[in-house]
Amino acid sequence: MRRFGKAMVTLSVAACTLFGGVATANADYVYDGVTYKDNPITLSNVRVSDVGAHTANVSFDYSIDPAQVSRIKDVCFSIEVQRITDITPIKSAAMNHFGQGAFYSSNCDADSNVSDDELTAGSYDAVYGVHNDVEYKGAFHPNAGVGEKLDDPNELAFKASGQHFYRFGTHVWNGKASGSLDFPLIGLTSNTAYTNNAKECKPSVSSQCEFGDSLIIDQEAIQQAENVLWDKGVRVKTPVDVRQVILYAQPIYKDPNTKVTDLSGDNYLKQVPDFTTKAEPTATPAEALPSKTDAKLDVANGHAEPGQTARVYVDNLKDEAKAKADANSLFWYAYIYSVPQALTGPDGSPFVRVQKEASTGKYYFDAVIPAGLPAGEHKISVQDENGTVQAWTPVTVGDAPAPVDKSKLTAAVDAAGKLAEKDYTADSWTPFAKALVDAKAVAAKQDASQTDVDAAVKALADARTGLKKVEIVPSKPVEPSKSDNGGNNKTAADDKKSETQNDEQSELAKTGASLIGVAGMLALLVVLATGFFVAGKIRR
Repeated sequence: MRRFGKAMVTLSVAACTLFGGVATANADYVYDGVTYKDNPITLSNVRVSDVGAHTANVSFDYSIDPAQVSRIKDVCFSIEVQRITDITPIKSAAMNHFGQGAFYSSNCDADSNVSDDELTAGSYDAVYGVHNDVEYKGAFHPNAGVGEKLDDPNELAFKASGQHFYRFGTHVWNGKASGSLDFPLIGLTSNTAYTNNAKECKPSVSSQCEFGDSLIIDQEAIQQAENVLWDKGVRVKTPVDVRQVILYAQPIYKDPNTKVTDLSGDNYLKQVPDFTTKAEPTATPAEALPSKTDAKLDVANGHAEPGQTARVYVDNLKDEAKAKADANSLFWYAYIYSVPQALTGPDGSPFVRVQKEASTGKYYFDAVIPAGLPAGEHKISVQDENGTVQAWTPVTVGDAPAPVDKSKLTAAVDAAGKLAEKDYTADSWTPFAKALVDAKAVAAKQDASQTDVDAAVKALADARTGLKKVEIVPSKPVEPSKSDNGGNNKTAADDKKSETQNDEQSELAKTGASLIGVAGMLALLVVLATGFFVAGKIRR
């Protein structure tokens, strides 16, 4: 099932005239070089769901004559909403068709249309608001003489109060001959019945007009109600009750000289089932806000300025809510506390629309912070059409925080990036590497707070302090061996043997020296003894 994206709106009560076109009798009627065809589209199974205080969703099935599909460039689906509460007759209103079919166009591409994303607080009220004594032009002169105008599209016919707008949806048709669509309907008044009581006016014997049973659309319902009063001689503001919500479809042909006509059929023209909007939700008091919610809200940097639009991101949406948001039909009611105060959308709507941000894929809504809101700590909450709190978040209003200083974090990341993993133990490098990755993420984060930045700097510093160097055990240097031809090719075993031989020779040398010393002493004693012996013999 495809869904509507951005629909179009136009201000009927202020921009359209009552004079509508030229009479035609049947299909394929050629007039002024343009071929008019019967509408090949059939609408069915129209239903209403998700009715809120100011919004509803209209669903329907459609089918297109297969023989016409290849000739069609796009299909314009439209909903007309009328709720007229009083009329002041001034002239007889000029009827568009005089009981016959009329050239039909829903003005999907009219310059006066306003796209949803172009709405402002002023244009939202101009299109969807309830207004008093709006002028309708297009007067009819039944007694016009020769050379006089029978009707004048620029002459004021009557004034009317109430609500009257069209809502268009284009670029939603997928090119197939049949399918189903959901149409988000906004601009409704809370606690109000949207029903269908506007019928075709039929002349009576007294030449006055009463409502009949046939369905009519566009401004003709108001025109006919005005003519009933005019024919009765009423010339003052008089209460009336003209209501209708009509769905219709119009093919836009590839050939610009081919259009549709014939309002006598009802295949492409359907009443939307009667429904009544809900009362405006009552804001949940601050002390009653739930401690936990499925969805989560986050205001960028936790800060908003009075009189400015704040973007509030929504996380953890349920699948059903995501589907509605993707179809531009998820409408919530937002409030700001301490004392709850309703927030409006940037287009002036009394609700906020949850959408998907194209650049990030995140869901969000925009809300205007009241200009006179005191600076300080506040809360923003959102409720659905049943008054159930979906989520809330704290927010600081006014006194914008100082710019976030990331210089220390950048320097710490740069310095840490110069370290080599091979120089440190695995156990100490793992937490350091994680702290470095986290620090880089905070440095790259556009809306990182100063608290986030400072925490990342500290975590990286702590992890770096915990790094441990790998221990290196020095090895005993080995003398180079001699080659065979140079006498330098001795092995370690040869060196050992040589060392042993040197040790043995040293010990032997020491032993020899000792023996020589002993022998010398013995020789000296022999000499002395001989001397004593000789001396003794002489004295005798």
